[in-house]
Amino acid sequence: MSLALETSAGSVAADVFMGRDADILTEIASPGVAAAIWQRTPEPGFQSWIDGLGKDQLPDLRTVVPVHLAEAAVITACETSGLKASPERDVLASDIGALAVMMAKILAVDHVRLRLDVADEVMCPKFHIDRVPARLLCTYRGSGTEYVPLGSEAGPKRIRRVKRGAAALFRGTLWDTDETTGILHRSPEVTPEDGPRLLLVIDPVA
Repeated sequence: MSLALETSAGSVAADVFMGRDADILTEIASPGVAAAIWQRTPEPGFQSWIDGLGKDQLPDLRTVVPVHLAEAAVITACETSGLKASPERDVLASDIGALAVMMAKILAVDHVRLRLDVADEVMCPKFHIDRVPARLLCTYRGSGTEYVPLGSEAGPKRIRRVKRGAAALFRGTLWDTDETTGILHRSPEVTPEDGPRLLLVIDPVA
């Protein structure tokens, strides 16, 4: 059942769908859905590994690639940062590659824009909607992205947080329907306890 709101400007997609199966991400194309979140729990060994890395070892990446080269681009970024080959590094690269393939399939594109942001301060502190058709976010280290219904930004009790390791697909302002996106998101605070945050961002490229 959709919770899309009717306004004078048309309908507003306000639903957030969550599930433990990757197919939940395809729900982003359903009427009334502003975000779809694939709930995942990182394997403890992988999480301990990535949490123990120094900031300079975390891969920093900005590139546009054919979707089948996304995994290779991450491996190159890891090598550039001095992150030595290991089973955990392979897990990181293959996971990002798989998420890129899913995103590209859902949005029907052949290329994606990949970003791995390493940050020890808040990057986007204000709630916003991205100027893209859709954006996939996955926090591998640190606190997950926060989101809130449009118009509820001032109500702390309405704010929710994507869990670390979960893949969240948010509609942007360029989503190709008559619906307005009714879910905003922002970066969380970065705490000294968590250390630098590592965030994956994937955008479709037409």
